[in-house]
Amino acid sequence: MKTNLLILLTLLLAACSDQPTQPRTGEDIYYQSCFSCHERGHGGAPIRGNTEQWQPRLEQDEAIILENMRNGINGMPPKGACFDCNDKELQMALEFMLKQP
Repeated sequence: MKTNLLILLTLLLAACSDQPTQPRTGEDIYYQSCFSCHERGHGGAPIRGNTEQWQPRLEQDEAIILENMRNGINGMPPKGACFDCNDKELQMALEFMLKQP
């Protein structure tokens, strides 16, 4: 009986882990990895939606901004600690941070 129950639980866990995950949005990524610094400006991070703080960065080529996001800059860790983010997801997070709240 216990063996059958263990087999059943193992099969259920395996079935659940094969479920496709939904793609993340820029907002999802922001609240997962960027929020703690960019919501309050911790460590000099530009605050989400604050055009004045983002302007000097936006005057650079967007590729430089994404490169800084990918590799980290100043106190920001690489990928803002979203280590499983790809370049497209970093771009979506950036677009979300640039929007007015």
